[in-house]
Amino acid sequence: MNNDIWRRLRQRRLQSRQHPAGRRIIVAVVLLSAFLAFGAFATVGLLGFSVINSVSTGAPRLADQKSVILAETSRIYAADGTLLAYLHGVENRTIIGGDRIPAVMKDAVVAIEDHRFYEHRGVDYEAMVRALVRNMEAERVVEGFSSITQQLVGNLYLDRSDISIARKINEMFLAWQVEEKLSKDEILDQYLNTIYFGSNAYGIEAAARTYFDKAPVELSLAEAALLAGLVQAPSVYDPRLDPDAALNRRDEVLDDMLAYGFIDQEEYDRAMDEPLRLSKSSPFVAVQEPYVVAFVRQQLIEMFGQDAVFKGGLVVETTINPNYQRLAQEAVATTLNRESDPSAALVAVEASTGYIRAMVGGTDYDTSKFNLAVQGIRQPGSAFKTFGLVAALEMGINPWNTFYPSQPLSIAMPGQSKPWNVKTFGNSYRGIINLVDATLVSDNSVYAQLALDVTPERIVDVAHRMGVTNYINPDPSIILGALQYGVSPLEMASAYATLANNGGHRPATAILRVMDSKGKIIWEAGAVKETQAISSGVAHAVNQILAQNVRFGTGKNAQLFDRESAGKTGTAEDFHDAWYCGYIPQVACAVWVGHPEAQIPMTNVHGISVTGGSFPAIIWQKFMSHVAKDYPVASFNDQPYEPIAWNDDFKSTHAAVPTTTTTVPTTTTTTTTSIPGASITEPTPTMPRPPTTAITKPPSTDTTPPPTEP
Repeated sequence: MNNDIWRRLRQRRLQSRQHPAGRRIIVAVVLLSAFLAFGAFATVGLLGFSVINSVSTGAPRLADQKSVILAETSRIYAADGTLLAYLHGVENRTIIGGDRIPAVMKDAVVAIEDHRFYEHRGVDYEAMVRALVRNMEAERVVEGFSSITQQLVGNLYLDRSDISIARKINEMFLAWQVEEKLSKDEILDQYLNTIYFGSNAYGIEAAARTYFDKAPVELSLAEAALLAGLVQAPSVYDPRLDPDAALNRRDEVLDDMLAYGFIDQEEYDRAMDEPLRLSKSSPFVAVQEPYVVAFVRQQLIEMFGQDAVFKGGLVVETTINPNYQRLAQEAVATTLNRESDPSAALVAVEASTGYIRAMVGGTDYDTSKFNLAVQGIRQPGSAFKTFGLVAALEMGINPWNTFYPSQPLSIAMPGQSKPWNVKTFGNSYRGIINLVDATLVSDNSVYAQLALDVTPERIVDVAHRMGVTNYINPDPSIILGALQYGVSPLEMASAYATLANNGGHRPATAILRVMDSKGKIIWEAGAVKETQAISSGVAHAVNQILAQNVRFGTGKNAQLFDRESAGKTGTAEDFHDAWYCGYIPQVACAVWVGHPEAQIPMTNVHGISVTGGSFPAIIWQKFMSHVAKDYPVASFNDQPYEPIAWNDDFKSTHAAVPTTTTTVPTTTTTTTTSIPGASITEPTPTMPRPPTTAITKPPSTDTTPPPTEP
């Protein structure tokens, strides 16, 4: 094609910017001329005439194209703004504004992909004819001629795997219309946010971070050139798989940038000498606090669906405190520090908000992705007695003035073929004792009688109101921790946080707020209202008793020496599971210790049998002694409460006939209307052995629970 023809075509192109029909004729003429100029067969010529006839009708309109919502990567942040993880599907993309894309990146892409980008109006006819000539000469496709605008509309609206002439013409029509609607800068910005750079990186933000772990604005000339070179064939020029090919391609980009005046000789020489400096790995595969991220991810999927989570560009702010995470992990690691030691899980919940501040779900996510803090449904042992105590106080049973005999029991249960046999560890019994003392020594026989008085249904109701979400079988033995399925550390921390919060319950959450890709808040934890799960008076009374348990009872290893705390230990059958659930007025924390793979007795860990008052209480103390410093010193006595209306007429209908001589009546009596102090003799706790059935076993009809810890 001679220069006169090109000159006429360019003039007609300029004249036809506002006349699509004229453009159609130009395309048709160019295509036909190209076909005929190189001796194409008559059939090809006929095809060219057919194209001329068809392009004038049925051309696609930009206004008719479906709206395209690009997949964007979601991000999860800790409470202090630390990035914990990216969440994305096949397309890892973060759309950014043009002001965050450096000129050097734009220039590099224009130089290698479409150096006449700022001169044409969507279709580069010179490039098209040049490509047709080369392809005809090679008798195969060796060069393309899609402009940046054509590539953009092809990615957004068309099937680019379709290599037909009709699709190519449709691409041209759409490109012209885009050029009429958008500026060159807008087109280039959209293009750089759309194209694929390999390694799941779509768009320049993901590409810069995938290969160099930096923001686009931080890219050097050489780095920008390397990324621009990937666009043509990301797998061929992958710098991690074939660095030599990537460098050669980078140098081609630099050559074009110099040839087309985007850089000068000095810049060119400097960039050519720059070595390939890739990041060790993509930050998109790195995850901080993987157990937390997995938990949050699942919560997000349940709330918004998978598409929104992996394609919606959500910005998720969590409640997790990275410093607390480190302290929790250190507390576990320094306590259970031998190779054969059992595992541990820890959850800390802020009482007034329900915010999960720390969650340790395991020690090695790569080895086991099972989150012990959330998915670890295990037997709580005597830590479940607290719910029975709450149920009793809600009935008006005065724990200071209500007495039961501490002795071996064999209770006939309606509908059961076998009696419920209850005993304490070591068969140590204390005669007639009140409910407070029974709590401090974790007396099974007293609590078994209490369960019958308050009824299992009330205990189940209390546990659910306070924060336990799993199914609880309504059997009397649950008060001793013998649950059909069990509970998780998260549930126990949430439930004990209700006590710390003076009876008010907020659902535990690791998600503070969620924003969409535009920054609009679509969910916020503050919108979840607090419920008064139990009365402030009941919470106050339980707090007083469990605070004494830390000072005098089974929780002594959890003492914080600068402030008051409360808590309850728990140890399951044959030392399979050990717990400590404790709290200060601001934060509750549950610690579980056990073997995640099976119900394995922990009878020789560092030379001792593991009880709730041993390693779990020690881990709790190590962790909370640091966390508590971030909160003002407070006492449970400082919390306002409404006094309980004690039921002076309460008489136990299930208290056993005592086997010891005592002057204390065998049935309960109540005479006070306020919470009295208690004068107690410091107990000497023995090694616990609480009740439970392994979750892996089917429910048993045997109503005989094993003994629990003191």
